[in-house]
Amino acid sequence: MVDRSETVKKGINGLNFLRIEFGEVEVSNGDTVTLDGFDSVQNPLNVYMMKKSDGSEMTQTHAAGSNVVTITGAGVNIPCFYIAYGYAA
Repeated sequence: MVDRSETVKKGINGLNFLRIEFGEVEVSNGDTVTLDGFDSVQNPLNVYMMKKSDGSEMTQTHAAGSNVVTITGAGVNIPCFYIAYGYAA
């Protein structure tokens, strides 16, 4: 298990301290991704990760009280795009 660094392609802070972010990350099963642009106390409201190869969803969880996403989908070193929405840091 490794904490992977994301590459933010676009991040926009909006009203009421909300943020939406689009980026890329390469992940494996059991890895985590810390979304630095989001509040570390409140969980992201939604995160969607899709495989670059075919656009299918990479299974993940984002627990309450953290800006950390844990990858639960199978695979090793899978390049993905992600979209995240939640409270800005």
